[in-house]
Amino acid sequence: MKKNLIPFILSFAAMLLATLACALPGRSAQPASDPDAIETAIAGTSQAAAQQTAAAALFTATPEGPRGTFIEQFPDGTTKYTDYDAGFEVTFPAGWLAVRPNSDEFNTALAGDGAVNSMLHDQMIVDQVDSADARLLAYIIHSEIKPNVIFGFSTTQWDSNDSKMLDNANMGELVRGLESQTELSGFRVEVAQIHDEGNTRVVEVGGRWSLNDGTTDPIPFYSVFYFFKPTQDSTVRVAITILQDYQDDFAADVKSIMDSIKILKP
Repeated sequence: MKKNLIPFILSFAAMLLATLACALPGRSAQPASDPDAIETAIAGTSQAAAQQTAAAALFTATPEGPRGTFIEQFPDGTTKYTDYDAGFEVTFPAGWLAVRPNSDEFNTALAGDGAVNSMLHDQMIVDQVDSADARLLAYIIHSEIKPNVIFGFSTTQWDSNDSKMLDNANMGELVRGLESQTELSGFRVEVAQIHDEGNTRVVEVGGRWSLNDGTTDPIPFYSVFYFFKPTQDSTVRVAITILQDYQDDFAADVKSIMDSIKILKP
């Protein structure tokens, strides 16, 4: 599972390197994205959004119970994602745009929120290609902090064939695997702990790293990974990457995501 994280983080980081100059202070300007490619993407997405009905449910009822996924947005701005196939649910806080890849809500968000937030738009365009194995994508867009930017990015993935236990013996392997990824430049784990709360054991691994493409100052990030097992033979990973300068701003949000994780009874 660990190696699948890299394309998501690097695509997000690449978008930030190209667009931070316009969004946040203290960065030099970088070349804009290919306008022809963006025009094509906007046209295709707008057409898809117009043709599709925004349906929250991608699940069906069976004698054994529901199958598929369900996403629900509440009046307080939170979004709950329920995965009947994997057997879990997780809730993202207000200010986080949570959408399933290749879904109606993804297309609607891209044509709507993406039309006014170029950072969000460019990242979602990348994710249309790079997020095939993600169950859920989430973008931190807290507009009350700064409008029309994204401060971070999250992917939720499910390995349906992973029987390895999440315990102290195996947590070291998770840590070593993350720290050995050369693409996560300088990643060093600062937090590695097991949370046993309710009916869900969650392993938390967090640390800082930076990206430097040679044309800008290094961009520091903080990444946190939540691992949990809906069944003995499967593992879910929620990976969250945040601009390090805003780590404290979103600490409560990140913890609320972990606290919201629930295993669905068969």
